[in-house]
Amino acid sequence: MFERLGRGIAYHPVGFALAWIFLLGAGVVWTLLAEPAPPSDIGSFLPADAPNNQAIRLIERAFPKLAARSNIVIIAYRSAGLGAADFEWLGRRAQEVARQTGRNVLSPDVGFLRHRMVSPDGQAALVLVNLSSNFISAASVATVEQVEAVLRVKPVPEGLKLAVTGTAGIGRDYADATKRALHHTTWVTVIAVLVILVVVYRSPVGALVPLVSIGVSVYLAFVVLAVLQRLGWQIATMERIFAVVLIFGAGVDFALFWIARYREALRSDASYEAAAMSATQHAGPAILASAATTICGLSTMMATDLVATQNAGKVLAVVLVIALLAALTLSPVLARLLGRALFWPMGIKGKPTLGQRVIWPKLAEGVTRRPKVFLYTGLVLLTVLAGLSWRIEPRFDSLSELPPGSSSAEGFDIAREHFSKGQLYSNTLLLEFEKLPTAVGELEGVIESLAERIASLPGVHDVYSLGSPLGGRRHEAASFLSAALSPMTRSFYVSESPAVVRFEILIDHLPFSPEAMAIMGRIQEMADATAMRLKGAGQPVRVLMTGPTPYVLAVREVAGKDQYRVMILATIVIAVIVLVLVRDIPLTLFMVLMTWLTYGATLTLSQWFFVEVLGEPGLDWKVRLIVFVIVVAVGQDYNIFLVTRLMQEPAGVSEVEAARRAIVSTGSVISSCGIIMAATLGSLWAGGLLLLRQIGFALALGILVDAYFVRPLLLPSFFLAAGRKRGIRGADGPFEIDNGAPLVTE
Repeated sequence: MFERLGRGIAYHPVGFALAWIFLLGAGVVWTLLAEPAPPSDIGSFLPADAPNNQAIRLIERAFPKLAARSNIVIIAYRSAGLGAADFEWLGRRAQEVARQTGRNVLSPDVGFLRHRMVSPDGQAALVLVNLSSNFISAASVATVEQVEAVLRVKPVPEGLKLAVTGTAGIGRDYADATKRALHHTTWVTVIAVLVILVVVYRSPVGALVPLVSIGVSVYLAFVVLAVLQRLGWQIATMERIFAVVLIFGAGVDFALFWIARYREALRSDASYEAAAMSATQHAGPAILASAATTICGLSTMMATDLVATQNAGKVLAVVLVIALLAALTLSPVLARLLGRALFWPMGIKGKPTLGQRVIWPKLAEGVTRRPKVFLYTGLVLLTVLAGLSWRIEPRFDSLSELPPGSSSAEGFDIAREHFSKGQLYSNTLLLEFEKLPTAVGELEGVIESLAERIASLPGVHDVYSLGSPLGGRRHEAASFLSAALSPMTRSFYVSESPAVVRFEILIDHLPFSPEAMAIMGRIQEMADATAMRLKGAGQPVRVLMTGPTPYVLAVREVAGKDQYRVMILATIVIAVIVLVLVRDIPLTLFMVLMTWLTYGATLTLSQWFFVEVLGEPGLDWKVRLIVFVIVVAVGQDYNIFLVTRLMQEPAGVSEVEAARRAIVSTGSVISSCGIIMAATLGSLWAGGLLLLRQIGFALALGILVDAYFVRPLLLPSFFLAAGRKRGIRGADGPFEIDNGAPLVTE
């Protein structure tokens, strides 16, 4: 395959170039003529049968006016206290919002809710808009903007401050922040890659070849994603951000390895045709294997239960296939067509740098002389750091992601100052009966008993139920008023068909905090115990919970299972690919082990940096899965390139000399690729969001550890210390190894 591909690139580059021009033109035409793809919204990030989704569907049937997957909260604030005119204006706006959006709206006008919708100090009031769409969906974003438009129609009373927050408000501001992050990350990536390539090649023309080819693949990848979105794929802005950095990082790396072998052949006085053929034959298998580890590793995310992770696995696998095709065809074709101009002004030979003359030869000499010292020292260091990573507790507090200066952040700050912590983010407990108890006082007794036990838990601010529609703690006359209001509020807390009882629980902690999750866990246990008692009395009951805290508890459980599933699948898939390439089981196991240890050490060092240096509360839970897949998959690339180069050394060369030559000949190019990959992945920091900063830092660190520590020191050390033999060799090329001369400059 690679022989035929190399021959085509060598003798028919114009045909390949025309094919790419045709594809690019088709992409441009489609972009200009096609209608924008309709937004594809995810109803829930959890599996369809998750208890949290079952609870929402039950509420939709039993309490349709209260059903909500997300909400918009309008907060009105006046430091001197809200007056009658303020409440009148807010009430009219609430009615207009309900009329224009068709949503259920709760406001201070609902008498028995007034004490919950107005702050105790009288300075702030809430209007709640319930939405059936996910908090970060296009439908929710559109409704948030519609609500804001309604608020702008009539002049706001002088001195009254308004803010729009709630889960949908946060989702809209987060979506806007990710769009800005995509723009910033793209430009930082392009500039970083261009600067590094110019330094590497010391040739502006040579730098443009991989940059242009990968730029074309990025554009075509986005066209393909747009087509897939029209076909029903769910593609988010966050996935496009990762697509950009991975295509640039991996694609430029692949292009560099081909051009490096091409230049090496030309240095040995091969013709341009022969050099192109040789580069494709020698570098092609390693590029394909490296791409396969990355693509297949990322594809294992499709086996997860979280919908967003499934989508990311599909999307990133598709775009990396396009980057691979560009690296194997477009970059070589451009290099072949440019001829000698590719290396202008330094020329093909170039002037050896310090790395070529001193650094890599000395490093190779040390490793080949004392392989066991390097191996054991490195293993101990990585193992200790990786072991510490098991003590890291992931952070699920998404409220820390509120974009600074946004309306949602401003509203959240007002609410936190004037209302209890749980007021904006109450949680719901549901008891579903086959049939409601009919004995006099029986149902009321069950409700009152469970509500009292929940309310007695430390950290529970209040519990609202049929027996306590005003809550049990906030008013001295709560019991008397609740009894009087129970008939009026029954439809808020009890449904006859289906037979469901609802409790609303407010917690004195932020909804995604460990404290809130622990409290809701205890409430689940209490409700389960009540259900068991009722079942024993002949009253089967199902317990369900929903709300922000039960939702994040469900995400934590599903994400934990997904993490282990992906770890196992990705490890097996990548190990099989590496084994097929190197045909050495111990070496394969060691290569996979090294990426695991690199991942663990990366997590430990990243946790230390963000917590101890920057003062952040910890690493976001999404960091673990994303960093694992990319570090284990992408990090394997450099090991593969080193090992394949080692295997391709002439048969008469000893294993020690083969290892020395492999370290020296790949030192500069792999190190340059490591810098490029680290820079592109690290450009996620420019996105501004805390999640992107953490992922960008961790990925850049993991790639650098692999490129500068594992690959040049530990891998060749293991090969020699374990007495491995070169089981495969590539076809002898038409050139001689130039005494291990590096392929490109540092």
